[in-house]
Amino acid sequence: MAPYSASKHGLEAISESLRRELMLFGIDVIIVAPGATATAIWDKTEELDLARFDGTEYASAISRFLAYVMDVGPKGDPPARIARVIHQALTTASPKTRYAPVHGKFMNWTLPGLLPKRFVDRKIGRGLGLLE
Repeated sequence: MAPYSASKHGLEAISESLRRELMLFGIDVIIVAPGATATAIWDKTEELDLARFDGTEYASAISRFLAYVMDVGPKGDPPARIARVIHQALTTASPKTRYAPVHGKFMNWTLPGLLPKRFVDRKIGRGLGLLE
């Protein structure tokens, strides 16, 4: 998840910076950060070859994570909902700086942001079987 997370944080940082730098020209930069979206991409998780992790400390965690993703991903928001949020963001007179159309936003995004990071790390680590 590290490369994926890094790319998303990078996009957030670039967007935040560009919004400030481009205001001189009247250009507004906003972020639309949807959560899981019910698309065919989730079907690809079954095609992943994870043999290189067999016998490693991460084998169990990857299995648990993929099971979670394969359960939650297809239940995500329909693309039409995300499209409506994008349309709203593009057509409103005063858009928010960030839109996060996320299913279960409180439990999945808001609550972890309010809790101490080490606590969240331990909960995730235990959930993936990385900690006892």
